[in-house]
Amino acid sequence: MKTKTLLLAALVGAAAVSANAGVSFGLSVNLPLPVVYASPVVVATPTVPAPCVETVSACPGVDYVWAPGYWVYRNMHYVWVHGGWNYRPAHTFHGHRW
Repeated sequence: MKTKTLLLAALVGAAAVSANAGVSFGLSVNLPLPVVYASPVVVATPTVPAPCVETVSACPGVDYVWAPGYWVYRNMHYVWVHGGWNYRPAHTFHGHRW
């Protein structure tokens, strides 16, 4: 019993002295650690489909321009947005309309 008490006192004293001296004591147990491999995440978007063929209706007026359709990527797939006639706003620059 005295041996255990003396050994414990010596370790506590050594730890107190080593804290001031910059020396530390440690205990390590070499257990095998599991190795975990994470597979890389690859997100591939599909290629843009070919443009759809649209028939252009008659122009509704002089101030209208045709806006062609296009593909847009929504909800994990491509969706075709149809073209249509849009009203051409009047642009003025230094009093000139174009």
